[in-house]
Amino acid sequence: MSDDKHPILVFGATGRQGGSVAKALLKAQWPVRAFVLDPTKPASIALRHAGVELVRGSFEDTDTIRAAMKDTYGVFSVLPGNLTAEEEERYGTSIADLAVQSGVAHLIYSSGASVGDELTGVARFDAKPRIEAYIRQLPVTATIVRPMIFMEMLVRPGFRLDEGRLFSLIRPDHSIQLTAVEDIGKFVASIFADAARFGGVTLKIASDRVTGHELGAIFSEVAGRPIAYARFPDEVLAANADLAHMAKSLEDGPLAERVDLNAMREINPELLSFHAWLAGTGRKALDEALDMAARGAS
Repeated sequence: MSDDKHPILVFGATGRQGGSVAKALLKAQWPVRAFVLDPTKPASIALRHAGVELVRGSFEDTDTIRAAMKDTYGVFSVLPGNLTAEEEERYGTSIADLAVQSGVAHLIYSSGASVGDELTGVARFDAKPRIEAYIRQLPVTATIVRPMIFMEMLVRPGFRLDEGRLFSLIRPDHSIQLTAVEDIGKFVASIFADAARFGGVTLKIASDRVTGHELGAIFSEVAGRPIAYARFPDEVLAANADLAHMAKSLEDGPLAERVDLNAMREINPELLSFHAWLAGTGRKALDEALDMAARGAS
């Protein structure tokens, strides 16, 4: 590991991706500095107790961000999902500019696997590729990671587990590549440890690949009851632009591109299968969804 005396600044450390990154970096013995909105929240307090240095600020506060980057080796940049497209692009490019101005040695930006080579013309889908393009022309060693669809998405409300079944975006005989959020941190820690290898690289990351049929079988096995799988009906997709965009991308777009899982395991030997994730970290969310189904049936 190079420059291990200097911290890595993590954005979004109280959230899923940033939290995963902070945890993995601490395990790899990096000093971690987290940029947080509210240091009094339980997630912030937990970070501090784990040994993370907290810096309070907002994305609008460039002076505080610049101060937080002082003497850092690297920056992990991920932005919350509740921003407008204009805010996302502005904050993403601003963080990158400040990293250059601060002499950061390695910037990692977490984008999205649905990003392709061409813009869609839809603002909320095009913010990430615009940030990517901006970062690539800056004089800084940078790595862009594009996590595939999160495993966590499949146990969210709206995917019908509360009805005792599972709806998703692929046809039963098609496959979907999924990423466990906790794996993202492990990938990022490995990337920070080897800037010579990963600098200038755009890397799609995934933990597993499963078909719709396999999803139904895995959910049924872990739940201990039959969970039928089906693709969302066309009318449901037509009514939700985000789901429709993802479904199309899974058919013939960026999300349909295959990630080499053997290469992923070489970077992250602790790669989680979907079965292992659902039976472990994802079990609580699964049980909560199935409990809702049981209450609804009673």
